[in-house]
This record gives sequence, C-alpha cells and structure tokens, in this order.
Amino acid sequence: MIMKRIFIGLFAVAAMSHPMTLPAQTTQQANSPKPATSATVQINQQEYKRLDFSDNLDYQEATRGFIADVEDGILRNEKGEVAADLKQYDFITGESPATVNPALWRHAGLTKIRGLFKVTDGFYQVRGFDLTNISFVKTKTGYLVIDPCTNPTAAKAAYDLLKKHVGDYPVVAVISSHSHTDHYGGIPGVVSHEEVISGKIPYITPAGFYEESVSETVLLGNAMSRRGLFQMGVGLPVNEFGVVDNGLGKSYRGGVFDPSVLWRPNTLIDHTGQTLEIDGEKLIFQYTPETEAPAELMFYIPSKKVFFCAELGTRTLHNLLPPRGVKIRDAKAWAYYLDEAITLFGKDLEYVVPAHSWPFFGKERSLNFLEKQSDLYKYIHDQTIHLANLGLNQEEIAATIKLPASLDSEWFNQDFYGAVQHNVKAVYQYYLGWFDGNPANYNRLPQKEEAVRYVEWFGGEKAALEKAKESYRKGDYQWVVQALKWVVFANSGNTEAKNLQADAYEQLGYQSRSSIWRNMYLTAAHELRNGNVTRNFPNRPGRLRNLLTEDLFNYLSVAIDGTKADGKECSIRFDITDEEKSFHVFLKNGVLHHKPSTGTEQVQLTLHLPKDKLQEFVMTAPDTSSVLNADSVKTDGDVSALALLASLITHFHLNWNIVTD
Repeated sequence: MIMKRIFIGLFAVAAMSHPMTLPAQTTQQANSPKPATSATVQINQQEYKRLDFSDNLDYQEATRGFIADVEDGILRNEKGEVAADLKQYDFITGESPATVNPALWRHAGLTKIRGLFKVTDGFYQVRGFDLTNISFVKTKTGYLVIDPCTNPTAAKAAYDLLKKHVGDYPVVAVISSHSHTDHYGGIPGVVSHEEVISGKIPYITPAGFYEESVSETVLLGNAMSRRGLFQMGVGLPVNEFGVVDNGLGKSYRGGVFDPSVLWRPNTLIDHTGQTLEIDGEKLIFQYTPETEAPAELMFYIPSKKVFFCAELGTRTLHNLLPPRGVKIRDAKAWAYYLDEAITLFGKDLEYVVPAHSWPFFGKERSLNFLEKQSDLYKYIHDQTIHLANLGLNQEEIAATIKLPASLDSEWFNQDFYGAVQHNVKAVYQYYLGWFDGNPANYNRLPQKEEAVRYVEWFGGEKAALEKAKESYRKGDYQWVVQALKWVVFANSGNTEAKNLQADAYEQLGYQSRSSIWRNMYLTAAHELRNGNVTRNFPNRPGRLRNLLTEDLFNYLSVAIDGTKADGKECSIRFDITDEEKSFHVFLKNGVLHHKPSTGTEQVQLTLHLPKDKLQEFVMTAPDTSSVLNADSVKTDGDVSALALLASLITHFHLNWNIVTD
C-alpha cells in the first residue's frame, strides 16, 4: 500500500515539475495517445486513499480451485487458425501506470486470471476465455452447460479443457441465464442446432428470451452495435493507453459473435419456484424479469449448495442503462430479487457464482455480497426518487448522491462497469422520462443548429478554442469536451478543436474507474483524431437466418424509409412454401403492416417462395431479380409491387457519426 502511494506520488511530483502544456498539433502527434497530465495523476492518486489496496481476498478467491489453462494461451478455430490470443492482456501486472485508474487496473488484473476452476465438487467454471464465464455442472451421465460464451470457439475450447482434465462426458442440457449475446452466442461450441430444435438437448432460458434477443440484436441491432463499439472500445489498442478491461471481463480481438446463433429455446422458466431435474440434478429457479435483462433467471442447485446469480450479482456495480442503449432496467426489482434470493436459498447456500467474474466462497461471504449488492441498487433507487421529490433534476441528483461507506468500501460494489452517476439518471428516466421539467429543455434545437448558435455566442470558433485551451490547462477536462462539442458540431473540419477535445477525452479516460467510461472516452478521442472505427458493412444476413418469419416482417417494417414511403401503397401476399404460412403485407400511411393471410385480401401480387428467398429479398433489395428469377419462386400478379416495396428498404450501416456531425 505504501509503495503504491510512493509510486503514484513520484508520478505526481514529476508531472508537477513541468507545467501542463497543450500538446503540439502536428499530424503524427495529434493522432497518437498522449501521456497522463499532472491533473490526471492527482485524481488517480486519490483512489489509494479511498480504497483498501492491501486487501487480497479477491486474489485468493479468483485463483481458488485452479486446475488448468490452455497450454499456449491461444484459442484456435476449427481450421486451426488463431481465433483469440488470451495473452494480449498479460501486460496488466505490477503497479498501475499513470494512464489507468489504479482501482480499475487492480480489477483488470483480477479479470485476466483465466483457466479451468473447480468451485466445488461437481461444479466447474472456465473463466477468462471470453467476456462471460462458462460453467459446467457434472450430472449423472454428463454436463449441464451454463451461459456458453459469446462465440463457439471459446465455448468449445472451454469444453475441451474440461473433458481433458475432469472427464469426457456429453452435454445433457444448456442454460442461457438471460437474453444477451454473450450468454448464448457460443452454444454451437457445445451442442448442435439439430439437437436443440429436436428437443434431444434441453435448451433452458427465461420466458421472453427469444423475443428480447430479437429486439436487441435485430430490430435495434445496428444502433446498439455502433454505440457498443464505444462501450467495448472496439478499434482501440489493448494496452495501457487503450483497453484494459470491459468491467465484467475480457473481450478478445478475433472472438466474433455470429448473429445467426439465435436459437429458440425448447424449455422456458416463467415463475419463481419452478424446478427441473436434469439428468438426476435438481435445479430450483428464480424468475427475475426486467432487471439486468428483460428476460433473466437465477437458480439454486441444492446438491452443490451453489446459487447461480447470473448477472444480477457481480463484482462491480452494473448498469441500469448501458451506454449502448437498452430498455431501462428496474432498480427496485433488481434489489428485490437479490434480497428474495437470500430468503429463498440463504439458509443452505455455501457458494454464490456470478456469470461474470469469480465466485464467492462460504455462507458468510456469500450472504454479505448478496445483501450489499441488493442494498446498492435499492439505495440508488430510493435516494434518486427522494431527491427528485425535492425538485432536483437528473444531473443534479447524479452530482449529489454518495453511497454510504458500508457500501462504497466494498470492492465488489465499485463502478468498474456501471457508475452511480449514470445509474441515478437511469432511475430518474425510468420513472420520469428524459424531460427534467424545465420548458427550455422540452423542444431543444437539433445539435447541429444548437452548435452554430453556441459558437456564435462564444464569439466564434477561435474565441471558443482559446477559452477551451485555458480550461484544459486547469485540468477542467469535462468542461472542455462539453464546450468543444459545439465547435466540432458547428464545423467538423476544425482539426484544432477536434484534437483538443480528443486530448480532453483522453484524460477523462485515464481517470475513469469504469472500464466502459474509459473505453467510450478513448474511442471518442480516437475517432476525433483518426475517423470512425466502424467497418462499412450492413446488417448482415446472419442476423435474420434463424428468425421466425413473423420477425422477418417485423424487421422489414423498421427497415422501411417512412419519408420515401409517404403517399405510396402496395399490397402483397407472401406464401412461405416451406412453412405453409401465408402473410398479407401491405404499405399504407407510410407504415408497413403484416398479418396472417385469410386468402381473401385484395392484393396486387402473390409470391410463393421459401423462407430463405424472403431473407434474400430483405438483404438484396432494391434488386429483386435474384429472387424473382429463382426456380423456387412463383409469382401471380404485378411484380412492380415488389419493386416498390424493395425501393423503400434501408440497409443499415455502422458508419454514422457520434462525436462529430
């Protein structure tokens, strides 16, 4: 502890001996990461006064039960090619560099610990191969798999490691605890699609799992993906100037999610107390919807005395509204379910196992965690409403709320992922919406128009930039990024303003305890200096491959450009020949509707086609030739109706701007 303080102190003295100067704006320097300023060093130094860095219990628990790791730290795909290099985070060791918040550096060092671990007899985890842990329960004749990672390569590598060191047994069932891709995307690595759709292998999820997955990955997939690139730091280097963690664990370059892996479950959990016996192993489920995911569950395994808390409990404060954007989460329900778990299972449990991070061992330690995480969310919930009733808006509440020392001192309650300031805004919005009650904020101008007016009021771009430089010298980085936002949006060609804003974003990133705040700030800096990190590709066909036909039409309805559709009408019957389903699809009032066809509707065109040709139509529009010329497609009526519909379809790309206009 003393040595750490001396280390940071030396950084502070060295920085203070040289006054903060603005970085030179040559092209090479402007596009490169900058060192931490003295102001950043001082802020990071405060972490050592706030938290007990001498506490090593986390290290003991994170390494407890270690069995083995992959030999060379490399995950390879089925062709033998390198899919992910697990060693890319090995640089996280020793003292925190000046460019990383010390608490986050400590957390990042813990989440890089990887391999196969025994939690207790018959319960194993592989951690550090993916953002999500994959867990295995030894049943009578095989393994129950819990949350099979984001991608099949990681899931298969984990399963192979388990078979090698514990026993070569088949998978008898799979559980996805909730409807986020990192908890189901790797399922092909442990079972086949045929085994699931046939019912041979139970695939267990909470009720609403499929519907909520479609909502996030398909209907809102493009918007969430673009914003998620900021949250996850995609495009940043993995080093002390870039990504060090993602709060819940490590993401690896090359570990790609396949959007076609959206398999419909064959076994649903829809109420607390529901039990299943899986190959001789009893599971008692707790249904916890509208919390960390709209569809989520937790469960208890009596024979193992293990409570699997999914993502309602983990070793960080979570997000009530992630930066990527989701339906706002119910903090009150979140707290209630954690408290309910204590009532339901607290008497007997000995282990609490999160879907991310590492387990808690022993009844006392486990119950302390559940109680304080429950109270963490309830405190944020209750005090946000308390202060809202006193007339504070969400920004004022975020600046006011401080956690009680009993909650704030726990390492597992730190904001390595979510943050108190952001979560109170989520609670405010959950109950009151985005509007703060001030009419000036009710119908604001679009950002571009607002920016032009702000810059004029500043006295022009040059005057605004000079003021921003002075604020930067004072270490007032948050104000710099806010003020320069208007200059950059008013004139995205002002390179000097963009570079200075990037420098300020970078210092905020270095100071951030939250890994995703760090990733967002550093990604913003990167895009201001170098352009967007996004690849120019559309919503890939894989996103549509395993959707219900009804959901293909749901996707098509949001892909329609309403402005272009205004005043246009068409009416088409789609007969899906390989499903014996028929839909009446019609455009009216700028809205695309679909309903089961009665066969009596007045239509311009009837299309007889298999489902894969419907998918092809959606992805290849406005060109309809490949669909209409296919042997498996028959038409009856005016094909120009299909051409009209195709002309209105938008293909979404990820190359839209966030930090510039």
